[in-house]
Amino acid sequence: MSRRTRVFAEHSHRLRRVYRERGADEARTERRWGACVETHDGRGHVTHRFADGADLFADRTRPVGARVAQRARGLADRPLFAPDDAADKVLRDLARDGTELTLGVLHQHVAAGDDAWVTVDERLWCTVEVGARAADGTHGTEVVPWPVDGDAAEGAERVGAAVAALRSRLALPLADTVPEGCDLVLDPGRAGAFFHELVGHPMEADVVASGTSYLGRRADLPVAPGWLTVVDGGGRAARGLRSAVDDEGTACRDAVLIDGGRVGEPMTDLATAGLLGTAPTGHGRRLDYRHPAIPRMTHTAALVGDAPGGTGVGDAPGGIGPAGAGRRWPGPRGEWIAPLDLQLQVMNIATGAFVFRSYTPLHHRPDGTVRRLPPLDLRGDGLTVLAGLAPVTTRAVEYGRATKGCGKLGQFPLVVTFANAGVRIPSGLVGVREARDG
Repeated sequence: MSRRTRVFAEHSHRLRRVYRERGADEARTERRWGACVETHDGRGHVTHRFADGADLFADRTRPVGARVAQRARGLADRPLFAPDDAADKVLRDLARDGTELTLGVLHQHVAAGDDAWVTVDERLWCTVEVGARAADGTHGTEVVPWPVDGDAAEGAERVGAAVAALRSRLALPLADTVPEGCDLVLDPGRAGAFFHELVGHPMEADVVASGTSYLGRRADLPVAPGWLTVVDGGGRAARGLRSAVDDEGTACRDAVLIDGGRVGEPMTDLATAGLLGTAPTGHGRRLDYRHPAIPRMTHTAALVGDAPGGTGVGDAPGGIGPAGAGRRWPGPRGEWIAPLDLQLQVMNIATGAFVFRSYTPLHHRPDGTVRRLPPLDLRGDGLTVLAGLAPVTTRAVEYGRATKGCGKLGQFPLVVTFANAGVRIPSGLVGVREARDG
């Protein structure tokens, strides 16, 4: 097997600004400028060498050609995005009455490829997270993308709408008890992280190659209804994180993880593609140039396709959520729970067993009213939940936070984004109980 050399250089920063009432702001910026060279031996072993700045491309010692070195050094001259004074004023004005706003920016200029040629790529993602507390102390969040074209007025409209929606939700009365026997409805744009954990990590190629993935050993077998497709790719997001090439210079393409209900292909980097005998999918990502590339997700989307019983837009009595583009199905009868602010607590990738926590769940009652519930733990296993899912709407909504990210093998936080259509978990598929440890 032939040896290969891969080159990665970046000029980037991650910016975080917190806006609070009475001007008690915080700001933090982490800048990166450096490069690495990796040598692949063709058997899955990779040697990683890095240096800060342009030291790796010094004339006498550079391990790459002159054109590659020139293109990599040129990244240092590319500007990095930061919101202007108009954006600052908008966010300070909206941070009132106990509302806290967190602006996050990820901006990368990268050059990635081999020792003969690198592709220059730009990745830019900016969000504002809205946080507030109810009168009883319950904390809730909303997140919206911030426009990177300098349109502060559009940003003010998005953030203002998020503030209003969060305040309205936190003003709902708190339920006296946690209802039993309710379906769980995962609304569009509220459960991408659920599929990121349940499907995404088990379908990363290093996990699949290790034999420890509960999905990897079921390749080509049906595990979900035929209308469910889960896909990940660097070029999918309309507003989320986008990249033309991965951090090894491979063109990004969609990896279809669940294909019409069947286990599909894993996400690969160069090393794992060689081990599995497949073509790389462009999922070799790294926290920065100081780390080796490994198979990682970028933008994970859980999509609803054709399924019986759906109706056109606007004529789905009992449907869940506002009318919008897409096909819809009738909602659950009686009452249901919308588990908002879902976060993974623990998952066994080998078995699919999981515990998620919903920090601000909502109880939709039979009389049409809505109550807030205390934080709930959802316990179940991936195969049971995937097999039992029911469709709600084909409409998919994107979301993500530029201030946060995913962790794996010491590389945290790597920014990822999500999208999901509406789906329902019928009652009895997961255990639901009030969280007792905060």
